[in-house]
Amino acid sequence: MPSNKRLLFIAPNLGGGGAERALVNIINHLDRTRFEPHLALFQKEGVFLEELADDVPVYELQPTDYGVLHRNWRRLRAINQLYRTIRPALIMGILWQVNSVLLLAQKFYSFNCPVVINEQTAPASSRTIDSRRSQAWPLTRWLYQQADHVIVISEGIAAELSGEGINRSKLSVIHNPLVLSQLQEPINVNGTRPDKVPLLVAAGRLAKPKNYPMLLNAVAKVGPEYPLKLWILGEGPEKAPLLDLVHTLNLDQTVSFLGFQDNPWHYIKQADIFVLSSDYEGFGNVIIEALAVGTPVIATDCPYGPQEILAGGVYGVLVPPGDANEMAAAIRSLLDDPARRERFRLAGPSRAKDFAVDKIVTQYEELFLRLIEQYNVRL
Repeated sequence: MPSNKRLLFIAPNLGGGGAERALVNIINHLDRTRFEPHLALFQKEGVFLEELADDVPVYELQPTDYGVLHRNWRRLRAINQLYRTIRPALIMGILWQVNSVLLLAQKFYSFNCPVVINEQTAPASSRTIDSRRSQAWPLTRWLYQQADHVIVISEGIAAELSGEGINRSKLSVIHNPLVLSQLQEPINVNGTRPDKVPLLVAAGRLAKPKNYPMLLNAVAKVGPEYPLKLWILGEGPEKAPLLDLVHTLNLDQTVSFLGFQDNPWHYIKQADIFVLSSDYEGFGNVIIEALAVGTPVIATDCPYGPQEILAGGVYGVLVPPGDANEMAAAIRSLLDDPARRERFRLAGPSRAKDFAVDKIVTQYEELFLRLIEQYNVRL
C-alpha cells in the first residue's frame, strides 16, 4: 500500500528557472510530520540542487540521452519502477514535458495514487514560441484532461485550460512561493551600483518570451534624455543576438549582462526600477521579489501574472506587451516622479507577503491531503 506521507515530485532538472526554484521552495517547506518528499529528475543537474533540503532523496530517471521515442519510453519505465519501489501516496509532475510523460505512465501502469500536474506557463502563448509544444498539444491536452488534478500558478492559465476542456473542479490556482527570509540577507554582490545615474534591472532567462529586444529599444529611446544603466540578470540562448543588438543601438556603455544569479533580489534591491518586458509569463515570480525588496516595478500586462500580482496597477506600472514606446514612456514617467516611486517602494513588501512560502505551502499541503483522502475513499 502507498505510504500516506510519501510524496513523489518529478521535474526535468533543477536548472535556474522560476518553476525549479518554486519546486525546491515547496519541497523544502513541507511539514515533515505529515509528508516525506521524494524528488525524481530526468537529469540530476541544475543550480538549485544544492538548495534542496538534505533529507530529500533524489533519483535520476534518465542518466543517458537517447532519441525522442527511446528516451520517453525509458522515462515511462523509470517512473513506473520508482513508483513500485517507494509507493508514494501522491505524485506531482511539473512543467509540460514531465507532465505529459507522467500522465502517459499513469495510463500504461495505472498507479494506485492520485497523479497531479503543475502547469507553470500559458499553453497558448508558449505554443507560438515552442514548436515542440505546438506539435504535441493535441496529445498533451488529452492527457491533461485525464489528470486527477491540475495545479496552475495564475487565474489566467486556469481560464485557458478550462477552455481546453479540463474540468474546472479539477483545477486549483496556487501561486509560486517566495521565501521572504532570503530577501533579508545583507547585499553582497559583485556589481556596484552606478553613482548619480538611474539604474534599471531586469531578470530572467535570455529567451524569446522575455522580449529583451523590446526593453533594449525602450532604453535606447530613453537614453538621450535620461542617462541610465541597465543590468540584465540571466543566461540563455538569445544572449548572442542580444549582445549584437546592444552594439547596434549604441548601448555598450549602458547595458551590462551579469549572468545567472542565485540571489537576484540583491541586485534588484539596488535598482531605481525593476523592468519586466515579457510577451508572456506563467506568473512572474521575479516581480514579487522586486516588490518584496521595495523596488518599483514596470511590467508588461502580458498573459499571465503581472496583472494579478500588481493588482491592475495598484502596486506597479503596467504597459502593453511588445510596445517599446509605451515602455520608454513609463520609464520616463516613473523616473520623473520620485513620490510615486516612494509609494510603490513602501507598498511592495506588504503585497509580497501575500505570496510568502508559509501561506503557499499550506495551500499545497491542504490540497495534497484532500486528494489523498478522496482517492483512498474511492478505493
